[in-house]
Amino acid sequence: MPFVPGFKPSTHAPLFRNSPWPTGTNLTIQLPGLPTINVDATSFGLCGGMSFLARDIFEAGTPQLQGRNSQRIPVALAGYIMSRLIDSFNSPDIVARWLASTQALDHGTVLRGPGLFAATVAECTAVTDDIDAGVLCPIGVILVESFAPWAVFDNHVELVYGYERSGTELTLFVYDCNRPGMDDRTITIDDSAPRPAKTISTNATDGDGARAGTVRGFFRVPYVFKDPAHAYIDDAVTSIAVVPPVRMEAGEQATVTVNALNRGSTTWTPGQGYRLGSQAPQDSLTWGLSRVELPGGSSVAPDGTASFTFRISAPAGAGEFGFAWQMVHEMVVWFGTRTPRLPVAVGSTQGTVCTQLHRQYTAVRREAAEVQADLDAVDWSDPFTARREAAALARRLRGLRAQLASIENEQVAAGCAPG
Repeated sequence: MPFVPGFKPSTHAPLFRNSPWPTGTNLTIQLPGLPTINVDATSFGLCGGMSFLARDIFEAGTPQLQGRNSQRIPVALAGYIMSRLIDSFNSPDIVARWLASTQALDHGTVLRGPGLFAATVAECTAVTDDIDAGVLCPIGVILVESFAPWAVFDNHVELVYGYERSGTELTLFVYDCNRPGMDDRTITIDDSAPRPAKTISTNATDGDGARAGTVRGFFRVPYVFKDPAHAYIDDAVTSIAVVPPVRMEAGEQATVTVNALNRGSTTWTPGQGYRLGSQAPQDSLTWGLSRVELPGGSSVAPDGTASFTFRISAPAGAGEFGFAWQMVHEMVVWFGTRTPRLPVAVGSTQGTVCTQLHRQYTAVRREAAEVQADLDAVDWSDPFTARREAAALARRLRGLRAQLASIENEQVAAGCAPG
């Protein structure tokens, strides 16, 4: 029972489904002599791009994309998958192959040739040869029969990673991006003879109505490797859940908590250098440490939250110091939103708790106003870029508003006027 060594959909292929995509996922169409057209692609199926990306990742040896919600992946990742979808149509005659396969009858006729089933039987050797060579094989799966050119988009692309034979039946094991994380999706065909046409069964994506549980046929899709580096996007929304005291004595210690929501496509792991880093100023030791390790040394998948609880020590000298943090991928990039810069008075007996809380509130409110202004000023002449920028600003604004609500709660608890 040959399989591509080491590959399983559950451990190597993306774990999110093939749509719906995040707001801002657009298809850009550029034709000579005509204006650029941006089409909303949030509900498009990008199966060819998904299958190509899965093979790219496996061949590059890069980490699995572990996000499970297709609508919450970065817009840039959805755009990259779309670019791989377009790549899947770039080989010579591939569009003609899709059209001819969709229009063909299952069985052969004198006028219309041998039929789709016979063409599919002829493809089986090429598919199994790839697997025998240890190579993943994308296949175009024909689900519909139609002369309408746009009907080709009702078909599907899957990635074959193994096969087995039982008598005259050939069973292909496939990664189906409509069934992510499943290692038991198959297509079964009796390929002993090209005619008569026989039923091709599947427990993966299938036909509608009378064709449920079956596919009409398939063919091998030519593939060219592309480095998947652009599929890995670091992003985070960072907020302070437990704030430091508004006033501290020199050298005084306190426990704080900073939360970081993973909004990228990468999985944060300690071994790859993902940490919480100090800001205000960047890399400073103002509070006794400049880095905080991921909680418990565990990894954080997309849509997961890292809750960093740690001890800080106030500076030795008196003054007002900023308290702010941001996620960092060491030696690669600082990423995501920075927490608001909270002012903390150290070693000073001047001012009340209410005064300090008000100053913190004012600092966060000022930052929220700046983000709101940036959101209002987004240039929508390029919808793809604008939606991505607006989504990032909106996430940041939500975090700042949550921070304002937290400070207001502290003000009320301390008997201070909120705001």
